[in-house]
Amino acid sequence: MSRWNKQRPIGLLAWVVAATAVAAALASALLLMDPQRLAGRWPLGIAPAEVDAAGRLIALLNTDSLPAKPERYLIGSPAGACLMDDRSPGWATHWFDAEGFGDSVRIRRLRTAEGGFVVKFRRAEPFRAQRHIVLMPVDQEALRAKYLEILADELGVITPEVSYVRLIACGRDQGIYRKEERIDDDFLEKRGLAGASLFAQGHEAARPDHLYPAFEDDSLASAALNGTLELAYADAQQGRSGALPMIVEARTAASVLLLSWIEAGASAFAQEHLCAYDWSRGRIVPLYRTARGARAGSESPGGEVMLDFLTLAARDPAVREAFQAAAQRLEEEHWRLRDRFAAMDRAWLPILAEGEHLPLAQARAKAVQEALIGDRLSARRALEALDRELVRYAGAPAFEQPVRAARYWPSADDAAILQRIAERTKAFIRGDTLVFPRGRYRIDADLIVPYGRPVVLEQGARLEIGPGRSVVVQGALIVRGTPRNPVFIRPADEAAPYGCFAVLGDGRTRVSINGLQMSGGREARVNGVLCTGMLAIHGAARTELLGCTIGGSQGEDLVNIKGGEVLLRDCAFEDGLADLVDLDRCTGRVEGCRFRSGRKDANGDGLDVSGARILVEDCTFERMMDKGISVGEASQLLVQGSVFSGNRMALAAKDLSIAYVMGNRFQENGIVFGAYRKKPIYGGARIVRLPNEYQANDRDTEQDEHSAVEAAGSLDAQARRIFGMP
Repeated sequence: MSRWNKQRPIGLLAWVVAATAVAAALASALLLMDPQRLAGRWPLGIAPAEVDAAGRLIALLNTDSLPAKPERYLIGSPAGACLMDDRSPGWATHWFDAEGFGDSVRIRRLRTAEGGFVVKFRRAEPFRAQRHIVLMPVDQEALRAKYLEILADELGVITPEVSYVRLIACGRDQGIYRKEERIDDDFLEKRGLAGASLFAQGHEAARPDHLYPAFEDDSLASAALNGTLELAYADAQQGRSGALPMIVEARTAASVLLLSWIEAGASAFAQEHLCAYDWSRGRIVPLYRTARGARAGSESPGGEVMLDFLTLAARDPAVREAFQAAAQRLEEEHWRLRDRFAAMDRAWLPILAEGEHLPLAQARAKAVQEALIGDRLSARRALEALDRELVRYAGAPAFEQPVRAARYWPSADDAAILQRIAERTKAFIRGDTLVFPRGRYRIDADLIVPYGRPVVLEQGARLEIGPGRSVVVQGALIVRGTPRNPVFIRPADEAAPYGCFAVLGDGRTRVSINGLQMSGGREARVNGVLCTGMLAIHGAARTELLGCTIGGSQGEDLVNIKGGEVLLRDCAFEDGLADLVDLDRCTGRVEGCRFRSGRKDANGDGLDVSGARILVEDCTFERMMDKGISVGEASQLLVQGSVFSGNRMALAAKDLSIAYVMGNRFQENGIVFGAYRKKPIYGGARIVRLPNEYQANDRDTEQDEHSAVEAAGSLDAQARRIFGMP
């Protein structure tokens, strides 16, 4: 019996048949397999790409699937210049087109993610209130970023919104891209951090550029913060706790650490963290942005990291307690979180799957969800992994600069510091309180009262502050003036203004000021905080000014209050160089107050309201060279029973604000109502004019195309609820 030994070549047809058989087998397996197992590991060396190919084959055969249509972003290029081929690091001009928007923009490559871009819009014409956006190619776990955004929202951490779009560039469909607003100054302002300075903090122990926060363009903030951090690090290395929660809020730091752990596990410190330095409080505000570059979620072995405010926070008792509480809260809410994740799946998976077998995409999304809110929420394991060996860069002393640092936290020296202040000023100490009884006190150097120590000014007390000097109270302030025996704060030299009198609160601080007569200051940057008001109150839980007369400032604001509840009653604010009273992110009432300008060189508002909800009753606004009341940055205002006389503009609403105006008298003003968009990152404004009295005004209204001034007969139910009216 003979045997044929000659080898026969395998033809093209055989290869095609074999490949088709494999694909068909995979497709059959995909169709028959439980969808929950689709995203797992496959045997016999079958790679994820092969599973994807088979899934796309099934998707083509599945006539029940309806194609989803994401929003299209079209980027046109100058002749001969393709965006996708441009590898230069600088900006280039392109045309950007999206639904309802078209403009020339600047685009550059994103340095932190391969294939990504930063798009910069003109300041005067931002794209849907966004000055910069980031576009990045998506991958199989694209919804991870959206899930992490949900978790950040649950924890109250500032984070950019994520969405997904189709990018058309160079005349071709480039596929689905992840879109998010770039974190920049405009982003911070819209989230209540106007004027804050953005910086990054890296954690690699071998990199000297990770030794200190890296500010983009603010050397003043860098100098102010670095010295303060050095004090805190020195305290921590000597076993003294309590500094970190005063520099960065424990709850926010804990939430950002938890998000970093959920996203990247033991690699939580492999990525830089973005933060803002809030000049109004001298505090760090950690932000959250999903990791870029290396694969998020990859684990790296524990090792030493740079000693910085976040790595140190992982050891701080207050932060650890907040970390455990946040993890427990997410764990208890996991069913509701899964519902929110499912809503994201319904909205975005049909777009992100794009030609893929939808059950496979759903299974992969489910696997990502389990990775994020499954065993990662074990707080004990997380804290053990984040508690790394902390080191300083070997050449750290070469980078240190002698700066005057701020201390916001209690220290063992506070009692001695308070005693020295009392000896220097001739005040006295009652318990833990610095008291200025009736008498005259000369302040010839900056007076910074230790954290948490109250200050009391008794009736008849007279503080005379030297040129350029300031007083900073870091605890409660009580001023006990009366109409017959007021408290005075004056310049020591009438020809040379002092800096400011400031209260820097911690969100619980109370300020009660009665019978104060104050003049002759300006503004100051002191103890790491920018105070734009001659009287500046930042971070108090509640501020009351009753029966005060405050005037004659040389700075940006006569009075500036940031945060908390406010009550201004029976006060006179007059003759400021710019704005008289500036209320930022406050809620409360202004009653029976007088706002007046008699200075020809002044150019400010009587009452400036930003990001606040304020009720104004029975007040007068006279001869303001700009506006009687200016309300902006998504504020809500109700003005009733007040008089506006001789102002350039009586009332202006701008930037997504709404003002209700009823029962007032407007006389001899240049313009009564102005409604407009001042900052393009916001939008227009609305004024609702109810019955008022008008006499001899030059013009009734001035408005732009974004805004409206409309008449109404009565206050609607929603406005009554907003302002607590029956």
